[in-house]
Amino acid sequence: MSDILADLTSAVADAVTATGATGASVAVWDGTQTHAAVAGIRNSATGDPVSLDTLMHIGSITKIFNATLVMQMVDDGLVQLGDPVSRHLPDLRLKDPGALQAITVGMLLNHTSGIDGMILPDHGPDLERVEDAVQRMADLDQLLAPGGGPSYSNIAVVLAGYLAQRLRGASWYALVKERILRPLGLDHALVDLTEIPLFRVSVGDVTDPATGQLVRTTRPFLPMSFAPAGATMMMSAQDLLSFGRAHLNGGVGVNGVRILSEDSTRLMQRPTADVVEPKILKWGLGWQILPGGLLGHGGGGPGVASQFYIHPATGKAVVILTNCDTGGGVAAKVVMPLLADWTEGAFPATPPEPATDLMPTDLSPYLGDYRNNSINVQIVAQAGGLAARMGAATRFYDNTSTELSPALPLTPLSDGAFSAGPQVIRFMSPDASGLSPGVGAGCLLLMRVR
Repeated sequence: MSDILADLTSAVADAVTATGATGASVAVWDGTQTHAAVAGIRNSATGDPVSLDTLMHIGSITKIFNATLVMQMVDDGLVQLGDPVSRHLPDLRLKDPGALQAITVGMLLNHTSGIDGMILPDHGPDLERVEDAVQRMADLDQLLAPGGGPSYSNIAVVLAGYLAQRLRGASWYALVKERILRPLGLDHALVDLTEIPLFRVSVGDVTDPATGQLVRTTRPFLPMSFAPAGATMMMSAQDLLSFGRAHLNGGVGVNGVRILSEDSTRLMQRPTADVVEPKILKWGLGWQILPGGLLGHGGGGPGVASQFYIHPATGKAVVILTNCDTGGGVAAKVVMPLLADWTEGAFPATPPEPATDLMPTDLSPYLGDYRNNSINVQIVAQAGGLAARMGAATRFYDNTSTELSPALPLTPLSDGAFSAGPQVIRFMSPDASGLSPGVGAGCLLLMRVR
């Protein structure tokens, strides 16, 4: 047994103290028993402590629940992954008519639809239904042709949730509750925000760029129309762990209830697409596939940093939920050593070494502006090398800046990528024009616009 699991309570408490995180909830299935621990506070304004039954945001981990809903429709013969989405949603409109005919159901689950829709501005509660986000897709560009490569697309996941909503004849919120949460006995979980008064819930803290201090967010949720992609779902770490165990057990929950066929459960876990950056990652259907046979997904939001992993080879799983944007530091101390043990050191992968002698002599293929609908990056020449200026396209967190940053020098890495501080950027190979058509960063593609 790992030293961490020998006293998980102390490990989590020490990590929260050392990193200054607001709060954390951790649950681990070691293949035989569950270990759970909490530390810190759930609301920095009240000082109320995190408890084992505190519901915390899971962010984009929701995408695995959403993919499960779609795969349930595959099981029931309502859809096939190769079906064009337009076959089932004849009233759907996209900006690119060719893409509309080519995007399949499966492409919505592995981020290969090509739709440029990481995030959209919040239109207010009266205009934030799931179908409202789908209607806004008519104004979105394509980053790539459908099937041309993966770029993280929240809006495509929303469309998958909307597809379930339309074909099942019930709201997405009701489907998650009635087809996943209740059957598995997940009593400390919600997707419908009207249920918040029934539970103890956390509130996120974000880092104030002016002071570097954590402050409580003024906007605890991303736009609610993005619920299938991760805007609203909250649960306890132990309930999320139970969901993970169902996926470890071929679609059968710990209570013996089947929510998904074994074939569909395994299909979700198979690689379907390679990611530009980080290159060690592949997409399954909903799941990210990592070295050492690890499956997982992270979750972010306003003051949210959560992680979820299962390891089918050993039958183990781990969840960490935190309510601050610096929660990754707690995961580094508590979760990453467990994953390294389970995967025999394959994950976390050793980062590539800086290699300043690999700076290209001809910088022209890389210079220019790259964008998607959430991020702008400008690559410039500086001191004989490359530098990047970055900014968000829209202000989706309290501390999000839409101004381009000062130029950050790019350091070549031994595997061909570049680092700009903690951010890693990988240029796509030059096309016929001799210029790189885009860059990969954090599962996203940004395409050249100048």
